[in-house]
Amino acid sequence: MQTLPFRLSLLATACLSATTTFADTTTTPPETQSLATIVVTASREGESLSHTPAAISKVDQAQIEKLHPTFIGQVVNKTPGVLMNDLGNEQHMMSIRQPITTAAVYQYLEDGISIRPVGVFNHNALYEMNMAGISSIEVLRGPASSVYGSNAIGGTINFLTQAPSLSPTADLGIRFSSEGYRRLDLAASNTFNSAVGDQGLRLSGYVSDRGDSWQDHAESDKQSFTLRHDWQISDTTQLKNIISYNHLYADMTGSLNAQDFSQRSGYSYQTFTYREVDSTRVSSQLSHAWNDQQQSQITLYYRDNTTEQNPSYNIRTDVKNGVPTGTYTGQTTYNSFHSYGLNAQHVANFDQMKLIVGAMAELTPNEARTNDIQVFRDPSTRIYTGYQQRKLLRDYDVDVSNQALYSQANWQALHNLNLVAGARYDWIKYDYHNHLTPSNVTGAPDESRSFHKASPQLGFIWNITPTLDFYSNWSQGFVPPEVSSLYGANLVTPNLTEATFNNVDAGLRFQLLDDRLDGEITLYRLTGEDEVISYTKPDNTREPRNAGKTLHEGIEISGSWKISDAYQQRLKLSGSLARHEYREFQPSSILDYSGNSMPSSPKSFGALEYQIQPIPALLLSAQGVYVGSYWMNDANTVKYSGHTPLNLRANYRHKAYEIYGQVLNATDVHYAESTSFSNNQASYTPAAPRTYLLGLQYHFGK
Repeated sequence: MQTLPFRLSLLATACLSATTTFADTTTTPPETQSLATIVVTASREGESLSHTPAAISKVDQAQIEKLHPTFIGQVVNKTPGVLMNDLGNEQHMMSIRQPITTAAVYQYLEDGISIRPVGVFNHNALYEMNMAGISSIEVLRGPASSVYGSNAIGGTINFLTQAPSLSPTADLGIRFSSEGYRRLDLAASNTFNSAVGDQGLRLSGYVSDRGDSWQDHAESDKQSFTLRHDWQISDTTQLKNIISYNHLYADMTGSLNAQDFSQRSGYSYQTFTYREVDSTRVSSQLSHAWNDQQQSQITLYYRDNTTEQNPSYNIRTDVKNGVPTGTYTGQTTYNSFHSYGLNAQHVANFDQMKLIVGAMAELTPNEARTNDIQVFRDPSTRIYTGYQQRKLLRDYDVDVSNQALYSQANWQALHNLNLVAGARYDWIKYDYHNHLTPSNVTGAPDESRSFHKASPQLGFIWNITPTLDFYSNWSQGFVPPEVSSLYGANLVTPNLTEATFNNVDAGLRFQLLDDRLDGEITLYRLTGEDEVISYTKPDNTREPRNAGKTLHEGIEISGSWKISDAYQQRLKLSGSLARHEYREFQPSSILDYSGNSMPSSPKSFGALEYQIQPIPALLLSAQGVYVGSYWMNDANTVKYSGHTPLNLRANYRHKAYEIYGQVLNATDVHYAESTSFSNNQASYTPAAPRTYLLGLQYHFGK
């Protein structure tokens, strides 16, 4: 936190010195999504939306720039079927065809490369993204394992980095909120002509911090940078290099009991819990067109990630024979991995057929340590006042390797009918080495185990008219056991296998009333089996088992209606109606929750937004966000009532100058971003109250 002013000044100097002259650039692209929109996530290859039989949405650069998000959820929640909650300081959980969950059922990508390896999922992984370096975001809902392998179950989110500008440009912006949030954005970009081909550079980043606010123990700081280098080596050969770095330090506020949540939501029991993350990713992609029909690309990439934390969720009350002892314990954790990967792909275009074949190989040495701590608590204030290290509980390495072959064929069977078939086969291996003497506390002896899985996909899209498409898709996905599930505190490694998910969806995309109304309606049914659950044995010890089956089905909708040409009035809608239930779920020999709704799974959620431009330079919007009620526990006996906050935004831009303001949660609704239930007690993570934000930005060369 103390180094923030230095980091601010250093980044400002670097970015401003990178730009010396400025010129006009192209105009901002339109923000509406049409049937001709090009998407890359569904096939790893640029394809018109009208040829893509998948539930996929795209948020373009114009939408992101007008929104000025401080949190990625403010962007992706505008797409149908997506609910990303804000746990503060860019921490989050996600719901896409799943409950609001921490489970490893999502794939997060940067230019098509997963930001984390298999087996080491983090539900908070999107705090490892640089929002300032993004040009567009594509959200693919439902399993995409035939293209991206494991974890691509509920959804896949692909963050596409901004390419260098053709002429010199730069951006400088500041923003601050009434609740202690401050941020500086900087960017510089240009393309240079040279004898060895045009080369473009773009540096973009931001530094932010959160100081005193409505909430105790909630400070944070973050630094994010992305450097992209594009080299047009020849008319047929291009090289793209990307370096991304993200550092986050965040206090962890934890959750509150029902009384404190109701009466003093800014209170925190925590004083020392924190999370600190360093994430670096480097990729280099070489693309070559052999001729008009044959193109190849190869991508080399590297990841370096370290997470240290003393997490609030690990602090718990000691219990003996079912009775609280009045003492408290916790755990500090350390996890670090380095990934070395390669992805190669070839695209062949025939008269009526496009064929994509590819292969990937990745090795990730991963190390983890867990320490036991004694925690001290003031019984009158409920505040955890300090802690003391006790002993090392876990210390192990796991080398995670993943190899795969994949292919996808797109056949234009008729002039208005495209058929798509794809498949992927993954080989995954964990090599585990325990640095401690094996026991029920320190873990199992050294071992190796492998997982093999095929992931097929079939689909079609029928272009009924130039403005009406119908598509259907069947796909299968899988999730191997997480490293932490296999190598927890057990002397014997549990015999876990992959969880498998089958998905069927059908959708209608349309543009009606002379393109004044466009949207999408999608129906889906997703079933999971062999899902890992925590099973309590008769001796009250727990072990993970492949004993869960779930059902997820619903409808996702999105639409944009241009109400009037006068003042460019527009109404936008996105949302989901769904149910998520246990088909089989017996967490012990005496408990059976089969048939119950899954916790944290609202039956409905969505957003409705009204936009108006009273003058060309001014955009005003009002957005209502709705999250319906949901059960908080497996037994379906405790319910959260839901919430409906209102957000107001104004954006004024004159030539290169821009000023914007936001009033988030304008009606000051008291609600929870997430809830949990354990030890017969409900806990709530409070959302921010009414927050005012003001920003200023100058666009050099635009």
